[in-house]
Amino acid sequence: MTSIISHFSRYLAQKAGNYTKNPGLNSEIFAYALMIILVNVTAFGGILLFSWLLGTIKATLLIWSAFISLRIFSGGRHQAGPVTCWALTVAVFTLLGFLVTNIAPFTAQYALEIEAAGFIFALYAVIAHAPVTIASKKFKQVKKSRLKTASTVVIIIWASFVFNPSVIAADRNPSWPLAITTGLVAQSFSILPLSFAKRH
Repeated sequence: MTSIISHFSRYLAQKAGNYTKNPGLNSEIFAYALMIILVNVTAFGGILLFSWLLGTIKATLLIWSAFISLRIFSGGRHQAGPVTCWALTVAVFTLLGFLVTNIAPFTAQYALEIEAAGFIFALYAVIAHAPVTIASKKFKQVKKSRLKTASTVVIIIWASFVFNPSVIAADRNPSWPLAITTGLVAQSFSILPLSFAKRH
């Protein structure tokens, strides 16, 4: 698999021309991009397969949608290698979808309180820590502010669905709002600092 990606990355680097004026670096950039695409596409396929087998595909897709929509702007931690990333992604989303589907009916009485707590936590995480940056990818303050604002808007948009009075009155099934909340909370955990003692 690695050799196939290397072959295509070299081909794309040749077609792209002097993108970075360094053919070797061009090839590495394309190889990384191809690996990210491959991992994400196959992981999504794995999530769909396992959640379909478990009968939890609706909740799982809502969790994934909320998670990804926030992660695009807030960033988050990554795993060391593609295999670990793939396995963890598939396992976490499949497990969360299964838990939400089976636990939701028992949380109906406290659904609004649980969801409100989840959204408050997500807002705290975004306001205090988004976007996540690394040493090799620093953003200017203007871009950081825009990404933080965009992350906050994503949470507000999801909240407009979860806490919409007409929707609440029409559908008392707590599975879908709990799934959205779970996705946002899961992503919010990924932007928190690893060590609270090292916060600045």
